[in-house]
Amino acid sequence: MVRRVPVSRATYVAATVAFVAWLPFLRTPLESDEAGFLLLARQWEDGSSLYGEHWVDRPPLLIWIFRLASLLGPLDLEPDGAVAPAVRLVGAAASVASVLLAGRLATRGLGAEPSRWTARIVPLLATALLSSPLLGMPATNGELLSVPFTLLGVLLLLSALEEVGRPERSGGRRAAVLAAGAGAAAAGAALIKQNMVDVVVLAVVLLPLSAGRVPRVGRLAAAFATGAVTAVGAVLAVSAPRGTSPAALWDAVVVFRLDAAAVIGAEAPPATSYRMVLVALAFLASGAALTLLTTGFLAARTAIRHGPRAAPLPVAALAMAAWEVLGVAAGGSYWLHYLTGLVPGVVLLACLVHPHGRRRIVVVGCLVATAVTCLAVWVHTIGAPVTATLARDAEVAAYLRERSRPGDGVVVAFGRPDIVAASGLASPYEHLWSLPVRVRDPELSELQSVLEGPDAPRWIVVAGRGVASWGIDAVRVQAHLEEHYVRVARFEELRVWERARLRASDRE
Repeated sequence: MVRRVPVSRATYVAATVAFVAWLPFLRTPLESDEAGFLLLARQWEDGSSLYGEHWVDRPPLLIWIFRLASLLGPLDLEPDGAVAPAVRLVGAAASVASVLLAGRLATRGLGAEPSRWTARIVPLLATALLSSPLLGMPATNGELLSVPFTLLGVLLLLSALEEVGRPERSGGRRAAVLAAGAGAAAAGAALIKQNMVDVVVLAVVLLPLSAGRVPRVGRLAAAFATGAVTAVGAVLAVSAPRGTSPAALWDAVVVFRLDAAAVIGAEAPPATSYRMVLVALAFLASGAALTLLTTGFLAARTAIRHGPRAAPLPVAALAMAAWEVLGVAAGGSYWLHYLTGLVPGVVLLACLVHPHGRRRIVVVGCLVATAVTCLAVWVHTIGAPVTATLARDAEVAAYLRERSRPGDGVVVAFGRPDIVAASGLASPYEHLWSLPVRVRDPELSELQSVLEGPDAPRWIVVAGRGVASWGIDAVRVQAHLEEHYVRVARFEELRVWERARLRASDRE
């Protein structure tokens, strides 16, 4: 039986800090993805597309969480943009849960003897990373919401392996329940963000390496799979009545991502490379890189010294962290919140560090560097909570709100769902994000049908002189725009076009 230490008071202090860090941002404008997910969740009923009238390449549990946020509080349309404190409170709750789970995981003595020092340092590390704007905070995104599910899955899987070795007859049943819970938690993470299969990677490596040393590993694997399948089935079952079918979800979360990778690889603009550099710099500056490399090196040295069979957990933890790094590198679009997906791997590797001598000094140094960077960037973000991009989008949305009538619609070409949300208007075009347009409607035939149909929007917002963009054939739509719409306003590179017939009727 593995010894444990009590959950440290530092864990509760760290969880409190993680929650307080979100408070200054409760009423700052929602970022583009937050606004888009909330808008989509609010209208999710059986409709013409994957989620009601709109389509996005995300699994349904993410949309269910945003639907819960929509029930907890209203979406306020303010001059600075769309505001929804409930969305940020959901993000704060995910951070708090992650820190508490990290603290619980740190009490198990995974590296050697349980250590009160590890139980103190790990939750503080988790708080510093989850509270860092360099990792996407304060946006409530899929990576953040999947972290507590991932850490819960890790904790339950390790508990199952520990429990299965107990001599009592009930130990096997309890271990199976824990393993099933681990599978369900693993599925939950993937049902929020499809690449967050960290617990599955951990199980695939850890369980075979533990065979022979741990009894009934095969039963644990079966229970893990059963829990995962049950969770997936439950989410699919409650989503199907809203018109979100399993086949359509497979196309969205798997097939689409493969197609998108090909499109990005072939036609991505220089801005993608620029964002990749920014993400790499944030990875280094945040302290996540230093901590990951340090704890990963120590885990690798342990695995090499003792061998994979004698040290299965360090090997499995390294595999899980490697998968997370791959998820960031292969993400394609390169946004800061991708880095949040590294937190579970960093936490698990930190739990494996034997806290004596130079190792303690090194890990403390990593924590101090991460915390100082987090605090500095957090303070800066409080001073300037609205980026130039969001401020410009808010101006466009305010312009549309002031001049619109009931029943008017808007299409933003392409992306920026925060403009749609903050305008208070509906979009008759199913794609609120730009990448799905480039992959699923590159010739804009769907958009052309919308513009020629009865639900043609009064307003179209474009970036630059026209609709043309990388990966898109916009000749027909551009001609329609110039024939039936007139440009009425400009906000830096964003132009607002209005249907000429409706503009004429307003003058009359």
